[in-house]
Amino acid sequence: MNGRPGDDLSFTVDLGAPGEWAVVRIRGELDWNSAAMLTTMAEHLWDFLHDGCLVLDLAPMTFCDSTGLGTMIAVYKGCATRNVRFVLMSPPPSLCRLLSVTGLAAFFPVYDTLAEVLASRH
Repeated sequence: MNGRPGDDLSFTVDLGAPGEWAVVRIRGELDWNSAAMLTTMAEHLWDFLHDGCLVLDLAPMTFCDSTGLGTMIAVYKGCATRNVRFVLMSPPPSLCRLLSVTGLAAFFPVYDTLAEVLASRH
């Protein structure tokens, strides 16, 4: 590791039809060193997702600290002001515990698959 911001985090994005959905797959650590990347990614997708759904696929995420959690809250709020639905997909057990302990589990809908996310829209 060379210590540059974002070294331990990467994103891939899958897009549905414009305005319907986007999946941001988070690989690695979402922490103070990399969380701004998630905010930037969400800001770019909000224009694409008019009344759609932003899905964070967290299955490949290896770590999330309080800054990462705070960033997810900020993205959630940004989605809410733009009428974009925000959901989590396949969070690791450690994040599930963190969401439960902090009381945030009630705010973030959680699904196992994209098919479940899309089916829940109807």
